[in-house]
Amino acid sequence: MMTTSLNIGIRVKRIRETPFSPHFIHRLSISLVSCSSASPSISRNNGFSAIPNESSAHACNARGGMGNIEVHAAPPSTAPTGLGVPPPPPLTAPPPSPEASSGQAGKSSSKEDDDDKKRKLKNPGAYDDVHRKAKDVFPVPLTGCKLAVTKAMSPHFSVTHTLMLDQQQPSTYTFGATYVGAKQVSPVESFPIMMGEMDTSGSLSSQIIHLWRQGLRSKFIIQSLRGRFQGFQCDVEYRGPTYTAALALANPDLLATSGMLVANYQQSFSPNLMLGTEMMYQRSSGDQGSLLSFIGRYSTDTFIATASVSKVGLHMSYYHKGTPNSQVSVEFQSSSVNQESAVTAGYQLDYPKGQLTFRGSVDTNWQVTSTIEKKLLPLPCSLVLSGLINQKKQKCLFGIGVTIG
Repeated sequence: MMTTSLNIGIRVKRIRETPFSPHFIHRLSISLVSCSSASPSISRNNGFSAIPNESSAHACNARGGMGNIEVHAAPPSTAPTGLGVPPPPPLTAPPPSPEASSGQAGKSSSKEDDDDKKRKLKNPGAYDDVHRKAKDVFPVPLTGCKLAVTKAMSPHFSVTHTLMLDQQQPSTYTFGATYVGAKQVSPVESFPIMMGEMDTSGSLSSQIIHLWRQGLRSKFIIQSLRGRFQGFQCDVEYRGPTYTAALALANPDLLATSGMLVANYQQSFSPNLMLGTEMMYQRSSGDQGSLLSFIGRYSTDTFIATASVSKVGLHMSYYHKGTPNSQVSVEFQSSSVNQESAVTAGYQLDYPKGQLTFRGSVDTNWQVTSTIEKKLLPLPCSLVLSGLINQKKQKCLFGIGVTIG
């Protein structure tokens, strides 16, 4: 059988660089060069053998002229037929320059820092709740006997019966109903909320709170007394990631051109600092007036300091959490209208093992107030004992309350 020996050489030509190909593009051309030594043979199945032997590689080294690049060995090819030549390298984009890469890295790092800062900032909450943390520590005294019974009629509807026997005020019975919708936005919040209360004196009050979309909520309040309209209030509030804006309209009367408009805005400037302002405008019977106030709050994990100031007075409060079971707060209020000031200091102690909470307060008006709340487990009820004494006015009051449900 006669065989013909061929040798495969690879010639590389360099193409002129163009703007679109910053690197050299290599074009491979295949030339068939006859060699004297042994080389892969042509088989009868009309194809070249893809695996050259060592003698063919040495032969190509000997015939390295004419600008050819000698190939000492070729990787095995899995193709059934063909020349076994590797494909040309793909066109790739030029690597970015060091300056451009450093600029992009700086931009990306600054953007990440801004995003981290925004994630650390929190919503400041409602304007009316800025002093609530300090006020929750102070006790609410009872001046008589109070019985409150709450009955859940369904997972969304409940009723409340409250009986109050008081020496300072007429005894009353209050019936209340609450409906909570199925739109749950958090473990403790569901919307819409509808509440109503009516007592034996003929006073009726109702309010509706609804969350229209994420961050946007509204509240409607209507009050009447013995069938006569007493007041109406509409609040719209929007809570953004780092700010809160609210607008309230109370008792609007287009015919008499009277009513009250209140707008407030709060902004978190850091994880600890919040600043805000409130503008109130009132018009009635041809008389009108406005009031501008400012508020600030600085909070950490252990204390909250809040201050609000306007031309009619100053209000400051301080809340401090000493231990997981103890809290203290101090409140200062000063009015430039009646030229009076008062300071109140209070504390709260919790005893988780005994299901007991004790609150006490003392102010500059010589009034001392304290309450003790005890949960009577396993019964779904709690007992509240309250005491109040004022040395200056020679007044001493005592109250007891029971809450069931």
